[in-house]
Amino acid sequence: MYFRQKKSNSGKVLQLLESYRNEEGQPRHRVVLSIGDADITKEDRAIIAKAVERKLYGYVELIEHTYSKPIQDWIDLIVRKVDTQGRWHPSNTLQQTDDDAAKNTVIDGVLVNKIEHCNTTELGPELIGFHAWEQLGMPQALKKLGFSDVQSQRAAVSVINRFVDPVSEHMLDKWTRQTSLPEIISNAVLGKGHDRFYRISDKLFDNKDAIESHIRKAQGKLFNLDRTILLYDLTNTHFEGECKSNPKAVRGKNKQKRNDCPQVTVGMVFDKSGFELTHQVFEGNKSDSKSLVDIVSALENILKKNDPQFLEPPAKPVVIVDAGIASKGNLALLRKNGYSYLVNDSRTGRANYCDYFSDEHEFETIQDRDDKSKVRVRLLEEKTYKINNETKEEKLDYIEHLVLCKSDGRQVKEKTIVSNAESKFLDSLNKLHGQIEKGKLKDKTKIQRRIGKLQAKHSRVQRFYEVELRKSSGKSAGNLVWHRKDDKFFEAQSLFGCYVLRTDQLDFTADDLWRIYITLTKAENGFRMLKSQLGLRPNRHQIEDRVDGHIFITVLAYQLLCYITKIMEGHGDNRSWETIRRVLRTHCYATVVLPTNKGVIHRIRKPGRPEECQLAIYDMFGINLKKLPKSKNVVEQSGTVL
Repeated sequence: MYFRQKKSNSGKVLQLLESYRNEEGQPRHRVVLSIGDADITKEDRAIIAKAVERKLYGYVELIEHTYSKPIQDWIDLIVRKVDTQGRWHPSNTLQQTDDDAAKNTVIDGVLVNKIEHCNTTELGPELIGFHAWEQLGMPQALKKLGFSDVQSQRAAVSVINRFVDPVSEHMLDKWTRQTSLPEIISNAVLGKGHDRFYRISDKLFDNKDAIESHIRKAQGKLFNLDRTILLYDLTNTHFEGECKSNPKAVRGKNKQKRNDCPQVTVGMVFDKSGFELTHQVFEGNKSDSKSLVDIVSALENILKKNDPQFLEPPAKPVVIVDAGIASKGNLALLRKNGYSYLVNDSRTGRANYCDYFSDEHEFETIQDRDDKSKVRVRLLEEKTYKINNETKEEKLDYIEHLVLCKSDGRQVKEKTIVSNAESKFLDSLNKLHGQIEKGKLKDKTKIQRRIGKLQAKHSRVQRFYEVELRKSSGKSAGNLVWHRKDDKFFEAQSLFGCYVLRTDQLDFTADDLWRIYITLTKAENGFRMLKSQLGLRPNRHQIEDRVDGHIFITVLAYQLLCYITKIMEGHGDNRSWETIRRVLRTHCYATVVLPTNKGVIHRIRKPGRPEECQLAIYDMFGINLKKLPKSKNVVEQSGTVL
């Protein structure tokens, strides 16, 4: 096969042609497919044409071919179009008529027009998930912890479900039957009663510390991870019911603004690559800053166990936390336990360095950010002294380095947020002013309360405004007036996009410290995946251990997902898991039914042939599709199995 570009009334048309000889032996060609004005380079056309020919004729390739992603996409698209259009006929015969199709065409005894496939089940995403499960050594780890083979297999199903298509334990059995997991794991995962998956959740959570320890070791061996920098952050997950059986489930500040629901808070430690190291589940109203004590204790336990490859060199790691956790007490706690820290000061604290931010000449620009907003940094040293109560003498307590950061992207974002908040605040004031003028509000005490509520609701911008209820000469209760404090507003505006990083690490440059801090986005991305793709929210359980088990299974799914993305990044593939899952979902197992003219039916259960884009993903993970199980039954139409 080969490509030819042809001119038409509408422009250029690229056609895929095939050479053949007619009945007289004369060379001819026929059009296999017209693909319009396709943007395929001349260099790629021959490669694509040969690959399409091999696929359509089912040639066995002695040498495996590796194609770039654009070429993979074109091969898959062309083969799919040829199959769906049904116009290509490789023999010299004409296309069958409807009368011919009604007859039983027989090829090698097979009734072609009666070939069917059935019992199609999704394979691709589940196969990648089980591969990650095995590569992290989970079957061996669970066996050491006393899991039977069947329990280990059902644990794999529970975890894999979370990043393929999260469902409740109640629906897990039905979901499993719609996938190819029974083929690639074992039919033992099937059974009766959904309670077996609840028991698996309980057993996994009972062994939480040992499983997390195993995964830390496995990750370190597989990827040689740098764990001298740790990231700590928190999120929450709410419940649809009252959850009275769980003492941790209480109302608190919810990041989804679901303050009508009880919730629990999850604190998690990540390494700089985004792998989870340990996590804790707290009460839903637990303050972010108070949670660090428990996490430091968990880290100390990890160090006492002397997990290999957790820390190299032996010095304790740098802990990165956000402003909500970086209280003075927490920083003192980290110093006391020998941890270094890198934290983001609170937004209000940046005003203390207003003069330093105004000196543009002292800032240097972060390099290698051509496609992103500009960031400038400046390093300062700050010393803290403690006073001897008896002698009243000052003594140096500790030294910190401050990184003053100015981000153009953050500046635009803050301006937009404040501008929108200001508009809403002014709209509310105008609405209240109208109600007072029309006499709908006459009680001055109630009006003052309304003003107070407005100021509390719009706390971001109300500090820039002076609001006053003045006496009115008319019948209204008063005249509501307000004006902006421009000096205060413009002073705050000059700090938009500015933030301060604080650390007791004195050996790094401002550039280094900023780049280290930005790795905190790994933690943010991790929580985003937990909440959006892995079914952390909402939590439908009511009992405390089941809630904690649900969270732990979600964390295990996140660990598999981290393995998958790490492997792909190593091959230069930065696609999201959502994209990969969508690509792989069309690769399935199916039962092919082949009736013969001898009254015998062949039922063959096997995986489908993957498209090039799917095959490229499997190749990245080293998955050998030939090892996937196949089965065959030969059935006489009388019902006897041969």
